[in-house]
Amino acid sequence: MLGALLGAAALLAAFVVIELRRPNALMPPRLFTTGRVAAGNQLMALLGSVWIALFFFLPLYQQLVLGSSPLATGAGQLPLAGANMLGAAMAPRISRRVGGTATVTAALLTEAAGLLWLSRISADGSYLADVLGPSILIGLGLSIAFVQLTAFAVDGVPQQDAGLAGGLVNTTRQVGGAIGLAALTTLAGSVTAHAATHQPHLEALTAGYRAVFTVAAAVLAATALLAVLLTRCIRPRTPTDAAVAATATSPASDPQLA
Repeated sequence: MLGALLGAAALLAAFVVIELRRPNALMPPRLFTTGRVAAGNQLMALLGSVWIALFFFLPLYQQLVLGSSPLATGAGQLPLAGANMLGAAMAPRISRRVGGTATVTAALLTEAAGLLWLSRISADGSYLADVLGPSILIGLGLSIAFVQLTAFAVDGVPQQDAGLAGGLVNTTRQVGGAIGLAALTTLAGSVTAHAATHQPHLEALTAGYRAVFTVAAAVLAATALLAVLLTRCIRPRTPTDAAVAATATSPASDPQLA
């Protein structure tokens, strides 16, 4: 794993060097000095680092610990998906009312609260007591944050670079998700292996999942703080409804989130 990460870092460095030397670069450096593009992508990478892990570990808890069937597990994700769609529809309206920085900060903290709630799951829990409530909080926070961060990532971008900026932020969340999932899977495995030496199997599994949700909540809380620092000092060039345009390309409508 370490070798793969080092190889990826070397390839990324080579890509940056090549792009800086090209007059017609695929990823022109000017893009990152426009509006809130850099801030939006940095924050999306952090959010992406935990969102895929959520949809990986939560179904595992439902099936392996609670004993739900695959069909029941999928049906159990519907409230989260419904909250996701509701949040995506509400995001532009909230942003216009309270501002982009306040919107994304509140959304990240809402999702962090849901994950912290999930960190209290137990081996003898139930869907209604342990999963339903946190899922709704997470769905709302996740979708609003995705929409607003996408809006930041295309804020102030010239029309000819709009597609590039949109593609960049979607790539950023996928890369962040891949790295985050690898790290959190390693964490869960380590915690479970240690717990298995003195706890029953289901208790050990649950301990690993709790650790993942706790760390994910901490990452999102730190991301919320970083959002205040990165986005408040930069004002949009014009009072546009960037969040409205971002909704159409936001990951909140991604089938992977359902």
